[in-house]
Amino acid sequence: MNWVKTSERLPEANNDYYVVSVTGLTNTFLAIAYYLKHDNKWYYLDKGRPGEEVVENVNAWIENIGLY
Repeated sequence: MNWVKTSERLPEANNDYYVVSVTGLTNTFLAIAYYLKHDNKWYYLDKGRPGEEVVENVNAWIENIGLY
């Protein structure tokens, strides 16, 4: 498991969930987000389904979390 900055690389998998670091106007927080590669967009997880689009800055995502 390791953090990957979105400025360095985005996920290769499409339609998958990731733990992400998000920065809003006044704080940074962790969230679970759904990534759509073809649109290059992140969506918050809402009751097990993609919810609202993440409009805040996604700083980084965790890869290989399923291995731990």
